[in-house]
Amino acid sequence: MRSLESSTRGALVLLVMGTAGPGGGCRPAEPRTEADRLARGREVIERMSVKLGSARALRVTTHEVREEAKSSGGTRPVTLTRETVVRRPDRLYFKVSGDRENEVWYDGVGVTLALHKEKVFAQSRAPETLDKTLDVIAERYGFSAPFADYVYSSPAKALLAETTTGGWVGRETVDGHPTDHLAFKDKGVEWDLWVSAEGDPVPRKATAVFSGEPRLRKLAMTFTDWDLAPQVAEDRFAPSVPEDYEGIAMLQRARILRNLPSEGEGGEPAQGEPKK
Repeated sequence: MRSLESSTRGALVLLVMGTAGPGGGCRPAEPRTEADRLARGREVIERMSVKLGSARALRVTTHEVREEAKSSGGTRPVTLTRETVVRRPDRLYFKVSGDRENEVWYDGVGVTLALHKEKVFAQSRAPETLDKTLDVIAERYGFSAPFADYVYSSPAKALLAETTTGGWVGRETVDGHPTDHLAFKDKGVEWDLWVSAEGDPVPRKATAVFSGEPRLRKLAMTFTDWDLAPQVAEDRFAPSVPEDYEGIAMLQRARILRNLPSEGEGGEPAQGEPKK
């Protein structure tokens, strides 16, 4: 009797403390200090990163509302819907509709960009992996694509740095999905992210305010139609540009050009040279 009474009392204590084991379904205790909130936030990002990075292919739709600087001063809103398809390690396709109508193909050899409203296209050689190509697009061409952070092989490395502060905020529901709300700050940016707290830990919503970007000032983005095992035809990544489109140069940043030899690193063509 004493043994049974002791076991029963112990079980009650475990239930009260919320440590009944993995079958108990209890949430982890909410972090109380800044260090704890940062650790929890990084943990959520790492869990999301492992899930997305381990997917051999993925497809997602994002709905983006951007606030962009105008050359004449002030800002303007830009609303976009983007369908993105990735096949690791060296394939990317996305199609943008809304205020802009663009398509981009990366086939492991080069990048092709088609601007449908302008009826022009540009091509450039690219590195052999998607990660390196995303770096080139950002560094050489100044292309502002925050969605790209989530298609790297390690989104955590793209999103977080040693200088990142902030962390876990709380639990919130986004479009019917329970999520972990995270808020972070770093040099030139403040951003929030909502990651599914049940099922696959995929992002559901993101917002950002940029102080270090010359063009993109604010962003609100929602993620829908996640597919982490899509069947993707090979020709999805093959450029398909209408014959009447005019070819233009893919302009690089001035600071890159000042330090770029006649042929770039990895055999990239010089400025304005078409892809061969």
